[in-house]
Amino acid sequence: MSFTAVHAERGRLDASLPDLGCGWDWSAIHQVRPPAPLACRECGHGMHAKVSPLGLRFFAHAPGAPTCTLAEESMAHHLLKLELAQAARTAGWMAELEVSGPDGRWRADVLASTANSRRVALEAQLASITAAEIRARTQRMGADGVRAYWFSDRSRIAWLGAVPSVRLARQGEGLVAVEPMARFTGAYWDPKPSIPLSEFVGRVLTSRFVSHAPRTPQRHVVRPVTLLWAHPKCVLAEAKKLGDEEKQQRAAQEEQERAERLGYARQEAALAERTARSDPDRAALARHSARLPGIERAIAQAADMFLTRVAVGWSVGDSRYSSGVPLVNDRGTLLAVFDPLPLAGPCPDFLLDVGLPMLFPTEERRERFEEHRATGERLRRLRQQAIAAALADDEWPPRPGPPQPESP
Repeated sequence: MSFTAVHAERGRLDASLPDLGCGWDWSAIHQVRPPAPLACRECGHGMHAKVSPLGLRFFAHAPGAPTCTLAEESMAHHLLKLELAQAARTAGWMAELEVSGPDGRWRADVLASTANSRRVALEAQLASITAAEIRARTQRMGADGVRAYWFSDRSRIAWLGAVPSVRLARQGEGLVAVEPMARFTGAYWDPKPSIPLSEFVGRVLTSRFVSHAPRTPQRHVVRPVTLLWAHPKCVLAEAKKLGDEEKQQRAAQEEQERAERLGYARQEAALAERTARSDPDRAALARHSARLPGIERAIAQAADMFLTRVAVGWSVGDSRYSSGVPLVNDRGTLLAVFDPLPLAGPCPDFLLDVGLPMLFPTEERRERFEEHRATGERLRRLRQQAIAAALADDEWPPRPGPPQPESP
């Protein structure tokens, strides 16, 4: 049986439509003499219009028909196609049954469409099929701009969730969509209650349900699926949660990296101070630096901050301090840097890494240094991003950029 046939003059007829899709009444082709010239769209064999004892209109192959996929489909398959078509029409979409794609690469049980050319295939799949086969059929339709959604009333569906699909069950006189519909609760995907088939199809066609690949755990389900149905708000909520977690992980990683850089920088400072104290000539340079304008006030500030005695470090003059003066305690531990100078380039990474107070004789000198430090931090972030991108692309060291023109 089939719900469609081809009339020699009127073309395609659809028994599920009141006017057969061509402006004709059913009586024009049913039990007429001579028989209406009807043929199967699939195999070309003759057909005739029939009505079941329950009033279902359909087309049946004439005796002697060759092997035809439409003729081999079960009654349950045909009835499910009819329900899918009716659900699509209730949602305001046009719905054609048994529509073949270009060159016969695929045939949709129900092809739902809108005036703006959106096309969706609603597929009744009751026979056994592998996940690989159903993916291949979905991809063939997708290549022609048709999204395929699959429906089955079998209790065990091996391919459920491998493609956009739903399991149906009979409740009373109607079909309901049972799984896999879910809602995002903030940490998990929990199953949603079953809903009538017509309501499910309406939600899908109006994008109130979308097929989604969850990235967080699915709770209280018999078997997690690759694709489930969810409201777009739930999809956005999951994306926000994952984005927030990624930001937190990135912030924690950056904090750990800052702590590591701080540790390395202070080790460098301690080594520089120990090395300098082994050179008696450096003591004179430290005494000279202790007479710089404003340094006594800075030493007092550092002493108040750290509640310890503070003096000029013997490692004064080390390039890491950007011409500033290291202030240390009695053990030679670096506590602060006095009056580092903004150089022609950005502030040295050491001063950014060491994370200690920078003390200045005047507010003007502080502001000038802070401008350069902000520039240095921006440049370093850019360098780190370039390194991360190069590592992600397995391209390290990074490729050089295009040559720059020489300065005149």
